[in-house]
Formats: sequence, structure tokens, C-alpha cells
Amino acid sequence: MGTIRFLCFNIHGGYSRGGKRDLGRVHKLLDRYDIDIAAFQEMETRPSRGGKASDIDRLAGGTRPFHLPGPTLKEGQGWYGNLIVSRYPILKAKAHTMETTPDLEPRNAIDALIQTPYGKIRLLNTHLSLSLFERRREIPKLIELIRAVEKEESAPVFLMGDINEWNPFSRLLHFLNTVLIPVPVRPTFPSMLPFLKLDRIWHDSTRLRVTARTLRGRSVAALSDHLPVLIEAEFSAT
Repeated sequence: MGTIRFLCFNIHGGYSRGGKRDLGRVHKLLDRYDIDIAAFQEMETRPSRGGKASDIDRLAGGTRPFHLPGPTLKEGQGWYGNLIVSRYPILKAKAHTMETTPDLEPRNAIDALIQTPYGKIRLLNTHLSLSLFERRREIPKLIELIRAVEKEESAPVFLMGDINEWNPFSRLLHFLNTVLIPVPVRPTFPSMLPFLKLDRIWHDSTRLRVTARTLRGRSVAALSDHLPVLIEAEFSAT
């Protein structure tokens, strides 16, 4: 048996609740919890927002050398969007664009096939719209992607990210829950007094034991306006 540790975290552009940008503290969190693969939302490398290209390496560190950027907004060589960093090789990488109303922030889902010590896995990382109308378009797109992914590779599929759906009785969550297995997780937003479950995780394998816990504590809560979620997936060694 073996365990892979994921982190799902909306890092708010790397800015703390106090307005200080310090990706080094997020990197220390990865090391503290021995994270193998991290799915970040709101990664920021645009110069006008205080970012730079080397921020990805600073965030991931030398022990997570495999990266999948998913820009949704670009500025010169800089960008903003989703990011996957991994200790293990990313064999295939895709970015799936969501159809978004032109005057709203673009959205995507990044899709990585990762070779782990326990076999291949497929990870989808996304950040859905604040608008309910937009999410009604995005979630069917996600379901379509998941079904295509399951046909393409015989590998466990994980979906995680900032889903921006806080209603536990949402029909949109119900649709996702009929396609994938939801992993229970406690509220993540706002980080100082969390009561909304915006950040969520699913997988598709009945043979895996997958658990998730929202990381708490004053120092963790100060990192972003969201709390990070630690996910552990137990695999049989191959």
C-alpha cells in the first residue's frame, strides 16, 4: 500500500489576508505536509499584479519539478489561472477552455496524466465562475470532460478545485455527485471564519480510499482568503 498526498488550494494570487505576497510560505506548507501533487487556483505571475515567471519554481520547490500551468488571463510573459505542481512526471497535459460570457473572467480546467509510484492517475484542476448562470454551463462541460477522460485512460480520475458552489442542495453538485464520488470536506471560505464549502474534491474509483481535511490554524488561515484542503489517496502498490 502507498499514499499520495494532494493539496487543493486557492492561493489568492499569493497574497495573504494582510495583503503581503509571499509564495515562500505556501511552499513551506507543501513541505510541512509532505505534499506530492498540488492543485492551485488563482496562481499569479503577471508583473502588474506583483508576479514573475520564477514564482512557479518558488512555489513548487525543487522536489516538485513537474508543472502544468493553466492560464486564463495573460499579460506579456505573465499569466493568471490554475496550476498543477507534482513530484511525479506529467505524461500528458491539456487545458480545456470553458465557454464564458465575454465580459466575465475566463475559466478553464487543466488536465494532467501523472505517473505515480502506484500507477497512472488523471487530475483535473478547475476554478468555476462566481455566476450561477455560468456554472450551469461549466459543470455539464466538466461532466463531458470526465466521461471523455475515463474512456481515454484506465486510470483513477480526481477532480478538485474552487467550485464556487456553496448551496449543499445545488442541482449542479448533484449532477457531479452522480458521475463521481464526492469526498467529504469541511468549509474553506472565508479562511478566518470558514462556513462555505467552495473547495471540493471528487474521484471515480471504488477501489481507493480517499479522505480530505481542511487545514486550519491561524498561520494557515493567514495565507489566503481560502483554507487549503489536504487529500490523501491510498493505493495498492503495483
